[in-house]
Amino acid sequence: MEGAAAAALLVALALGNTSAEAMYREIADECSPRSADFAACWARLLEFVAEPPELALSEDGLGESWVAEEAVASALYCVWRWPDDFAQTVLTAANTDGDSDSIACIAGGISGALNGVEAIPAEWREQIENSAMLHDLADQLYQLASPVLIPNR
Repeated sequence: MEGAAAAALLVALALGNTSAEAMYREIADECSPRSADFAACWARLLEFVAEPPELALSEDGLGESWVAEEAVASALYCVWRWPDDFAQTVLTAANTDGDSDSIACIAGGISGALNGVEAIPAEWREQIENSAMLHDLADQLYQLASPVLIPNR
């Protein structure tokens, strides 16, 4: 449950243009006290944030993300390493030996919220199945969330 709560909070923090380091601290304060497993995994993120993805996103690093706390920590790792580069964030997450689709999904959500839809490569936005419906849904969700999640909006 803490993995899901952390993923949602990370997206909300990203909408407020919060840095990855500040996101890390907020999640540590909010989610770690409720789960020892989450706390142990989350604490490891600081050990690996400067390491290359081949190590950080492995069994010897943050884990292969077959459990939620590893997937969320790995996703924030990708965002932390490439905070301004949506494509690099998602491609790094997707090209791991572990639960790469989960890591990429979470990392993409955080990076997209942080950098906006224009940071997503145009061909990715245009070629995705049901593109128009997804764009409309995203706009609706953003409008609903904005007064609550985004300061000074």
